[in-house]
Amino acid sequence: MLKRNLLSTLLILSAVLAASAQHVSFEFSDGIGNGLLKTKMERQVSALLTAINKAAAQNTDINYSGIQIDTEASKSIGMTWRVVHFSTEDDDIVDHCIQQKTKTGRLRGYQIRNIGVTMIPLDGTYDGPTRREITIDLGPDGRIEDFNFAMGTTEYASLIREGERLDDLDRRMQIVHWCEQFQNAYNKCDLKFMEDVFSDDALIITGKMKIRRVPGDMAMKNPDKTEYIRQTKEQYLKGLERVFRNNHYINVKFSEYKINRHASKPNYYGVTLIQDWNTSSYSDKGIVFLVWDFTDEDQPKIHVRTWQPTDESAFTLGNFVLP
Repeated sequence: MLKRNLLSTLLILSAVLAASAQHVSFEFSDGIGNGLLKTKMERQVSALLTAINKAAAQNTDINYSGIQIDTEASKSIGMTWRVVHFSTEDDDIVDHCIQQKTKTGRLRGYQIRNIGVTMIPLDGTYDGPTRREITIDLGPDGRIEDFNFAMGTTEYASLIREGERLDDLDRRMQIVHWCEQFQNAYNKCDLKFMEDVFSDDALIITGKMKIRRVPGDMAMKNPDKTEYIRQTKEQYLKGLERVFRNNHYINVKFSEYKINRHASKPNYYGVTLIQDWNTSSYSDKGIVFLVWDFTDEDQPKIHVRTWQPTDESAFTLGNFVLP
């Protein structure tokens, strides 16, 4: 009887210790003054990270019970979770609250960055880094609205400093957010996001072939000087659908961001970055150039996407005729 009671006590203690190890306490260091909202968001983020750690430890799906999280955000996590699990590096996290605002100063929501996670591959499908950082976006009411894997802290800080110098910090924070979503859409094989983010007349360029401007379309200036393959949105998405169908996970990493605002059309931004693309059967590294249109700040569009080898000069906003 004594041995049985001792064994029961040890099992209970082990379960308590395991649950304690999975629990995450999150707290804001600064950036928000509303005490009630601050407490609500801290509880929501703590609950989400705890649920993720618990599911990783038990190798199960994440239980979102009691967590105020949008369907799209939980779906975003789930698309990664089916290939690779992850858990937080720390169980006591303190971070700055970033207020996200539109160009006119309207509050769009809040963001948390720099939460380090350890990736736990389920099989040989995932071949990305073992350590990554995540971002969590919350609405003005404190509800969790989005979840993404983030660019590196150093690169993010550099872009923020540039935004402060050029007095367009809020817009650059939006660009970072949307580019992170764009990168993660490739990783998660999220064709719906791609359909939504590309404009209907998007100009997508790869390879080599002469193109001519069609009236009313997005087009290149002086197209006869260079040969490129031009694809419509529909053609590009069909090809992407085949890639997604043949790969459960694509390891795509964006780095070395450069952001430039159009001189006469302030809602248009050119984003140049290095893209590392890796699947089980193919890999490459190249320069990607994007033209983002923030006329609708809640649903910006990509009008141009180009890919070039790294030994070529990158496209710029001056290479394209914009609406």
